[in-house]
Amino acid sequence: MNSLMNKLAKKMVPWASKMAANRYLTAIRDAFITIMPIIIGCSFCILINSVFLGKDHYFDQWFHFQGLELANMLAAASSAGMSVMSLLIVYLVARNLAAYYKMDTTSNAVVAVVNFLVLTQFDTTPKLGEVIRTYYLGAAGLFTGFIAAFVSVEIMRKLGSIKKLQIKMPESVPAAIAKSFNGMMPIILTMLIFGLVRLCTNLAGKPLNDLIFNGLQQPLSALVTSPIGIVIIYILYMLLWGFGIHTGFIISAPILEPIFLVNLTQNAEKISNNAAAHNILTKPFTDSMMFMGGAGNMLALVIAIFIVSKRDDYRKIAKLGLIPSLFNISEPIMFGLPVVMNPILIIPMILTTLVGLGVGSLATITGFMGYTYVLVPWTTSPLLNAFLSTGGSWGALVTAAVVLVLSVLIYMPFVMVMNRTEKVEASDDEEK
Repeated sequence: MNSLMNKLAKKMVPWASKMAANRYLTAIRDAFITIMPIIIGCSFCILINSVFLGKDHYFDQWFHFQGLELANMLAAASSAGMSVMSLLIVYLVARNLAAYYKMDTTSNAVVAVVNFLVLTQFDTTPKLGEVIRTYYLGAAGLFTGFIAAFVSVEIMRKLGSIKKLQIKMPESVPAAIAKSFNGMMPIILTMLIFGLVRLCTNLAGKPLNDLIFNGLQQPLSALVTSPIGIVIIYILYMLLWGFGIHTGFIISAPILEPIFLVNLTQNAEKISNNAAAHNILTKPFTDSMMFMGGAGNMLALVIAIFIVSKRDDYRKIAKLGLIPSLFNISEPIMFGLPVVMNPILIIPMILTTLVGLGVGSLATITGFMGYTYVLVPWTTSPLLNAFLSTGGSWGALVTAAVVLVLSVLIYMPFVMVMNRTEKVEASDDEEK
């Protein structure tokens, strides 16, 4: 088993290291980390409106208070973040990528936003004049935003290196103004290039937003969130964790979370409009059903150790890791026990993740638990995060408890095997 682990590690660790160092994925990851507090705040506004305020909700039932003015204010606050999410992401991704190249971050980020809007359809109405739909400024425009940010910065980098395009100003001109003029031609040419792309796609009969959304974003989302696709991804996800690679930074944040965030936003819009949500896989779903105590369901492992482990070293580490695991911090157990590079414990780590995925999905499809539509902080304790992320679904709370019990039962026989390894290690020491 150890030789197999070593062979897998030799092949997968270099690949994972390259993924972690990829400048584009890093730019996306850091952008989402930046806006995460905003999305969480918007989600709680939706939670309050869909559960407490409004007609027939809790405050109306308990206190005969609908709070419609307050609900309108919270709806506006939610839209201010959710409905322009892609604009924020374009700015941040371009800024992060420009920082990687050691370019001017502010100008590149602003130009990327303008170029993204160049690709976005504007409409004209007799009453309002020129308007822009927020549909493609929100989650539906994320992939267009990624492409716009990447291409804009790369074009600016290439054009900025051409000295003939730089406008030289006299030394008497202040440095800030001279710098602005030096970048004028690359900026104008970059905007013209995006304008030509807009012209070509319009002549083809569809805006680029539609082409990317229908041809790339939707198929990729369907592939990733399909039953086979998601199982393969999370087997790989936990296997890399078993090698000590923090896959949250190389798979979850840059690849899965954009797709899950689109799903969450769609669910939130449906709930806000009193319609039925339909996306199972969101970030709060994975946090509440698959990562109790952090990656690998470390809280279940801690409980299993308390129940069946006879090893003093394991029990001491479990005591130290209990409090962090209650807030979904897995590192003390993951590296302290350790779980990483431990073939016995990697197996149940993968199994519990897939059980959480299966049980949570089944409970959602059957209507036993509600759909997740509130992005709660990832440090929210297990069980509570399932309850809050579904807008107070008691079925979600029960489902999370069932998953936790099943995960403990899965870990227990493997922990008992670890008890035997202590005896083997002790006999080996005596022979030495």
